[in-house]
Amino acid sequence: MSTLSSTDLSTRVAELAGQPVRLHLGCGGVHLDGFINVDLHPHDPTINDSSRDGCNADVFADMTDLGLADAVVDEFQTYHTIDHFTRWQCVDMLTDWHRMLRPGGKLVIEVADFARCILWLFHPIANRRRVARNQFYGNQWDRIEFETHRYVWSAREIKKELRSIGFSSVKISHRTETHYPGRDMRIEATK
Repeated sequence: MSTLSSTDLSTRVAELAGQPVRLHLGCGGVHLDGFINVDLHPHDPTINDSSRDGCNADVFADMTDLGLADAVVDEFQTYHTIDHFTRWQCVDMLTDWHRMLRPGGKLVIEVADFARCILWLFHPIANRRRVARNQFYGNQWDRIEFETHRYVWSAREIKKELRSIGFSSVKISHRTETHYPGRDMRIEATK
């Protein structure tokens, strides 16, 4: 785990002059090679957090206010993070990320799909019912405010919102790389 502070994000981006700037936002315990891995919450071993496995951030920064200039980022990736914000906070955040993306830049999001969660609530397999139900409120076992969920997006709704923000291409698949394929969706959008 890094000891960098939030003020280091713009410095790290500036150090990549001439190289692609790829940000992995809300990284938690997952470190993606070739990305600046960003999280707001360092691991605190005194607090029980059953939702994530530590924190492997390169930089600590608030993904709702990254403070970067226009058109400096080539790619954003974030996995199961946008559901931790209210709908309007998320729209503001996505709008700001769009501003920071270079033309042709890419946004990749994985998150649960509201409609699929509803279907899974009635699934014959008990574990699928459980993981569908959890999406509506997030981690309620540990006393960590940032681990709760505040909004569950449907594929149709997020696609419409991303297009209204200005993304030219928005593709959604239910073949995800993390968590639960079939329940979750992978969104790839291009500026």
